[in-house]
Amino acid sequence: MPDSLLIRIGLPIAIAIIMCGIGMTLSGADFRRIGERPKPVLVGLVGHYLLLPLLGFAVAWLFRLPTELAVGLVLVAACPSGSTSNALTYLARGNVALAVTLTVISALVTFLSVPLLVNLALQLFGGETRDIRLPVAQTIVHLAALVLVPVLLGMGVRRHAPGFVRRVEPWVSRFALGFLLLLIIAIVVAEHEQLPIWFVQLGPAALTLGCAAIGLGFLLGRVSGLVLRDAITVGMEVGVQNSTLAIVIALTLLESPQIALPGAMYGLLMYFPALALVALGRRAVAREEAALPGANAGPS
Repeated sequence: MPDSLLIRIGLPIAIAIIMCGIGMTLSGADFRRIGERPKPVLVGLVGHYLLLPLLGFAVAWLFRLPTELAVGLVLVAACPSGSTSNALTYLARGNVALAVTLTVISALVTFLSVPLLVNLALQLFGGETRDIRLPVAQTIVHLAALVLVPVLLGMGVRRHAPGFVRRVEPWVSRFALGFLLLLIIAIVVAEHEQLPIWFVQLGPAALTLGCAAIGLGFLLGRVSGLVLRDAITVGMEVGVQNSTLAIVIALTLLESPQIALPGAMYGLLMYFPALALVALGRRAVAREEAALPGANAGPS
């Protein structure tokens, strides 16, 4: 993709706006909740920063992806939960408060997880194909500016201007989805000749990663003894990734539209298993509530 103001200036500004919107959904109570109910948060973090990266490396190896596509898939796994994960958790009747907590923690840890996991992927998959080095210090500063500062700014706006937040909050998620679509369209236009080949190479791998992340994330929650709503939330938070941020990092820091492609592909295909969890979660929660003593027999 050509080097332009869109990539160098527009993309970082857009992702900062998205992260600021996430901050607008948070308050100090969300952080206090971590100390009050630590187990679901800890299970979610294990899923996001142990299970998901392992799946990213395993899927890249299993499908024998070319170096840049393999690195891009690991980059997706290293990024925080997507801004739509909270809305999807709500639709699936999961624990939205837990979802918000996991989203913000994963966002804050991103500036450490991305350089560590991507550099590891470059070492494992790189070989002699291309000498790519992700500068750790520069990446930490870059992601702190993109993630940490906007999240804190959004929290500050919520505290001092709650009326404004109520008006603009619904538009933030729409902006995030719309901007992701624009990024995907731009990549399709720039790489249209190679796209059919990449779709064949990436589609099965991206869909496999999404299904495994959401399914095994939910299973991890249940095996760990979490209640149904919390397990649904963990599954959604592990699998629904901030693919927009993955694309931005690939295009700005790594300067590679090929590494950005897994983010674009995953950003589309992850919604299939996510919507399946929405449908299954709603029915499972309805059955659980109906089975409670004194509950109505019909679904809610």
